[in-house]
Formats: sequence, structure tokens, C-alpha cells
Amino acid sequence: MAHWTVRVKTTTEDDSGKLRSRQEAFLVRAESIEESQARVRDYFSGTMIDYDIRSVSRSNIMGYIDSEGNTLE
Repeated sequence: MAHWTVRVKTTTEDDSGKLRSRQEAFLVRAESIEESQARVRDYFSGTMIDYDIRSVSRSNIMGYIDSEGNTLE
């Protein structure tokens, strides 16, 4: 399985009613670009956040090691 960097533009409304946009990056573990996009869509489903997937690229990250030494490759 590969790691993908998915860049997303999110738009939310602040307390004063102004729209605020942010660029956010997500690291997604998936077999393909399509699967990584589907995982991001699932992540945002059920939220009130407007989002747009801007780009997807294969990441050079080989794996993930958590604070307890467990790995995810």
C-alpha cells in the first residue's frame, strides 16, 4: 500500500459570518489515487465543511511509527 499526499482547500464560516479558506494536507494510506480521494471524501462526509480536493501525489513517506513504536507501512 502507498502513502498519498492529498491537498484540500476547505472553506468555513467564522463567528462573524466571514468565509475563511485554508489549504490543508492529508497523508492517506491507499492503493491508488482514486482510493485516496475516496478516503478523503469519506473523512469529510457528514461535516458542514465545504472542501475541494486540489491535488493528489504519491508521498515519499515509507511508513508511520507511533509513540509506542508500532509501525504502519
